[in-house]
Amino acid sequence: MMSPNDMSTVCLLGSPRRGGNSDALAERFVQQAELHGAPTETFALSQLQFNGCQNLFRCKEDLDHCGQVDGLTPVLEAVTQAQVLVLASPVYFTSVTGQLKLAIDRFFSFFVPGYATAQIKSRLTPGRHLVFLQTQGEPEDRYGDLMESFSASFKGLGFDHHHLVRAWGVREPGDINAETGALKECDAAALRIYAGSK
Repeated sequence: MMSPNDMSTVCLLGSPRRGGNSDALAERFVQQAELHGAPTETFALSQLQFNGCQNLFRCKEDLDHCGQVDGLTPVLEAVTQAQVLVLASPVYFTSVTGQLKLAIDRFFSFFVPGYATAQIKSRLTPGRHLVFLQTQGEPEDRYGDLMESFSASFKGLGFDHHHLVRAWGVREPGDINAETGALKECDAAALRIYAGSK
């Protein structure tokens, strides 16, 4: 069984507002990961210059990685090594932020050529964990299925274990600190992932 020291964790901050509620939730998770002994790396996507997928298709023809070289290149390299991927985003216009969606689109490069019919679809090893941290100003009954819309693709990439932490009714920076349920669920998710790996 893999130890927490081998559970490399990459966190992508999708919010353009630094220090907001999704950032704070991500910081909480990363702190818990580090307490369990996992190595972590965090990228604030709003601070990087990169494009979404440009349909170069080189990742399916002559390369085993994305054909674009830009600010997302080291992020994609880090994700290939990550046993735990943390995606943190507020809900913007019914979905994740544009910054995070652009990055997710580039994950297309992780699929092998002929992935649609291939038995093994991903260049990434299986058994990885996806942690989806979602904050929203709207009430609980909205956007509860947002992670589910990405689930099939991420499972196809080898992220077999999915963990969702949601906080609703949080708009202003710091509102998340009053949402003890979401903070405790963040701790519980980290415990399931890292203590379970010991």
